[in-house]
Amino acid sequence: MFSKVLFSQTTKHRIEITYNLYANSLEDEEYLYDTKKIYPKSSQKLHQLINELNTIKSFNALFSEIGIDTLRILNNPQSLIKLYNEHNLTWNKQQLNYITEKLGNLETYKTNLAQLLDFDCCYHMHQWYRDEYIIELYKDGKLINTYTSRKSEPDSRKIPWKNQENEKNYNIKIDKIFFDLIDKPKSYHKLPNKSYLTNFLVKQLFRSHISTLYKLSAYDYSDELNELKSDFEILDIGEFFGRGRYIDYSQRTFYARLTNSKMLPNVNIMFSATEEEGKTIYSRAYIKNEYGNILDRVQNIEFIINYLKQNPSTQLDIYYFNDKPINDYNIYSFNKNPIEWKKQAKYIESLKWYEENNIEPSFDINKAIKSSEKIHCGCNYRFEKNFADQGIFIELKDEISEESSVWFLLPDNTVLLYIMQGEKVLNYDFSRFEEFPGMFPCILFDLKGNIIDRK
Repeated sequence: MFSKVLFSQTTKHRIEITYNLYANSLEDEEYLYDTKKIYPKSSQKLHQLINELNTIKSFNALFSEIGIDTLRILNNPQSLIKLYNEHNLTWNKQQLNYITEKLGNLETYKTNLAQLLDFDCCYHMHQWYRDEYIIELYKDGKLINTYTSRKSEPDSRKIPWKNQENEKNYNIKIDKIFFDLIDKPKSYHKLPNKSYLTNFLVKQLFRSHISTLYKLSAYDYSDELNELKSDFEILDIGEFFGRGRYIDYSQRTFYARLTNSKMLPNVNIMFSATEEEGKTIYSRAYIKNEYGNILDRVQNIEFIINYLKQNPSTQLDIYYFNDKPINDYNIYSFNKNPIEWKKQAKYIESLKWYEENNIEPSFDINKAIKSSEKIHCGCNYRFEKNFADQGIFIELKDEISEESSVWFLLPDNTVLLYIMQGEKVLNYDFSRFEEFPGMFPCILFDLKGNIIDRK
């Protein structure tokens, strides 16, 4: 903590510079961690700094100054598509029409530039500090203006500065002169060149619309998906973006959200089909022939259906992968396989070494066994593969409560709760599952909602 005051003199002007360092508490509350006065090594740049602080540049002026190729954006936006290579998009007519309109909108680029300039604004798990500079300008001993930098990570851009009228100043020269003045030239970050910025802003635009572009990707196979209209109303189509919760296919995978009069209002079938050789997708015949039995079984889960009727904001989706309502990736997630089960047995056997040698382990053996069990045994019910193959993947989501869960209806009419996210799942809160902590409770229920004890 410093208490000295800076007097950087000119004929009529002097400035006082204050540096404030802020920190974020564990309660996510910001507090002033340190403050001090800064003393420039030289006052030669003082006049320049004052001039630039008083030369107000708006955000639009900065946008024009950096020289992005606006003529290309406005006159030939489709030519910008080749700048994007992060995802394997086929660029069908629907995608081209959609993205061309977005690419030709200058306001979108301005929004993305503002986000770039504000990139290091905030706290996150690896950044617990922010700082700011305050410049007080005096004339003939009287305070005439106060300029405050943007509050951001230490050693980052400080534009826009604000004066005491709260006008934002995007004059990038302020940062350059200011950091030279306080002998911290390495803290100055000039803006990237216009070629880099154009590429960056175009890619940001694509990233912000990637989910829509993947939805429109399904129009590659709209004729095939429309075959489902003989049995269903199609509510939505798209291509899966990413892997992990539902699938791990290497092929492109398309989906159609389906409903019909046999389904409850908040029940849908999510049909998915992989791209196959010959420019087609997996056959739609299986879902047409089998969905009736699958739907009857799911809508016979008494405790879940009763909840849906009482909570219309909760959506139940039955997933159907190519030719069945479960896939090998799902089964491996909750059940693993005999090879993994043997690894677990081998690990448990290895832990006997501590007891045999009368050595106290440096870790909790029971916790270690449970952690290893999750890795090698999933839910550790060790179902036979032909039994698990007859399961049905069910997902519940509520946009209001932000609760979601994944279930598997098994062929013996038990229901496995595999994933739960949120404050509760259905009418069960987390405290009910203290015996099964975490995101993967792995609890079996009967059709009425009674928990089935493990054997």
